Amino acid sequence: MAGWARRRFTAAAALCCAAGLLAATGTAYALWPRAEARREASSTAAEHAARPPAKRRAASAAWQLPPGASLVATLSAPTSYSASPGGSPSGRLPADNPFGTPTVLAVIGRSGASGWLHVELPLRPNGSTGWIPAASATLTYTTYSVAVDLEARTLTVTDSGKVVLSTPVAVGAPSSPTPPGRTYLWELIRPEDQHGAYGPYIFGLAEFSDTYATFNGGDAQIGIHGQDEPWSIGHAASYGCVRVPNPVIVRLARMLPLGTPVTIG
Repeated sequence: MAGWARRRFTAAAALCCAAGLLAATGTAYALWPRAEARREASSTAAEHAARPPAKRRAASAAWQLPPGASLVATLSAPTSYSASPGGSPSGRLPADNPFGTPTVLAVIGRSGASGWLHVELPLRPNGSTGWIPAASATLTYTTYSVAVDLEARTLTVTDSGKVVLSTPVAVGAPSSPTPPGRTYLWELIRPEDQHGAYGPYIFGLAEFSDTYATFNGGDAQIGIHGQDEPWSIGHAASYGCVRVPNPVIVRLARMLPLGTPVTIG
């Protein structure tokens, strides 16, 4: 598991969206895994957020997507969400995630006539969804998807339905299982120690531990990350996170935009 403990860090991000290349810097509180690390960790910032290349941008207001593609919404301002299109606000999402990059949401439906998007929310309980105004977000799409098989202990990436990567992984131990369900890649963090407990990168998922409520004052968020215990790959050995070989997490960080759907089961 990645229970996330609060640590101070400076964020610097480069992200591509429909408006072009943007740069952002700031200071935020990072939620870092403590239980797996057993050491202090610090971070430089996320490498990208919803950064599909041009061919993966939503091409028109009609959203005619290629087969197997998924819409991704990147917020441009703090945005309220509701339980139904045009309904009373249930809560409010910040414009930026805790690492200082724009909040990214996986789109699972839309109400075309009223201009509302049905999105997955990076909130407890797992599987939470809500509706946001389409005008509050930049829309892109991705043809990638990720599937984690808990029994086989594998992670598979497909692009337009074609398998492009498959790898053995470590999943949660019986006492702290990896939560099953649908989620998405919410944030990307690069630790300063590229050879530490999390390897070169951590993808934070919009999913949280069912075993732990908090770790070190932060919510117990699940992630996909590298490791410094290669023996754990192929075993149920983590506190809930999905650990992958370090060369694989580097490849995933270069390949997958935030907002990519992830299915765990």
